[in-house]
Amino acid sequence: MYRKTIAEAYDAGVEEEYNRLKENSLGEAEYLLITELLDDYLPICSTIIDIGSGPGRYAEHLLKRNCKVGVVDLSAKALKAFSDRMENTQHQSNIIFNQVSCATHLYWIADHSADAILLMGPLYHLIDEAHRTVALTHCQRILKPGGYLFTVFLTPFLLNSTLARNNSEDVYDLGQNITYTLFQGFRVPQFRCWPKEAKEIMAHQNFETLGFLYLDDIKAKEISNRCTLPPNKYKLLNDFISNPESRTDSGKTQQYMFVNKKR
Repeated sequence: MYRKTIAEAYDAGVEEEYNRLKENSLGEAEYLLITELLDDYLPICSTIIDIGSGPGRYAEHLLKRNCKVGVVDLSAKALKAFSDRMENTQHQSNIIFNQVSCATHLYWIADHSADAILLMGPLYHLIDEAHRTVALTHCQRILKPGGYLFTVFLTPFLLNSTLARNNSEDVYDLGQNITYTLFQGFRVPQFRCWPKEAKEIMAHQNFETLGFLYLDDIKAKEISNRCTLPPNKYKLLNDFISNPESRTDSGKTQQYMFVNKKR
């Protein structure tokens, strides 16, 4: 099954995955936007489970806000990198668990035990609809009433696609939308859908969508209004957005985040 491929790929790319959100201005902006969004919805001292946590950039941020955090990932090496960073810190006691597992195998997590769940990777790596349903069913079970679920999806088109850049949500019935990306030498599968379809997926699992945010092709105005990038880094980001033909990552696809609430 593709679960083994994903685990091996992310085991091989722990450092790259950890550095992804700080190695360029766009990555930094994405990190700042997401952490601001988390801070807006999640009070200090919340109990949060990060499913597909990788090396734990967001888990670490939440721990610094005195939240209790459980981390789950397929990559044992990513989780070890997280635990090594947290070792001997004041935050270690707030780590509920650090567990190698899949988003479809969360039976061991107690019912109604979390104020929020981060599911910001598994849904676009779970290419089987039945597996996505199982993962979201677990989230419904684990969340407290009114709890929040943060999900990330991928659009079907590349960054420089006219349809994607214009947020053309009407074009979404494109079959299974399964593609593959080469990561650390592994052919990693990806599920893709338009926001309209993703919203329907969430509604079918009894989640209300409260907010929506594109993560890759972030407009310069949004960055200047919400983020505190230094002027030199802001210029690099603005140049990146203004000159799509100069991009070296034309194979990447736009990501977008939903903020969902358990009904």
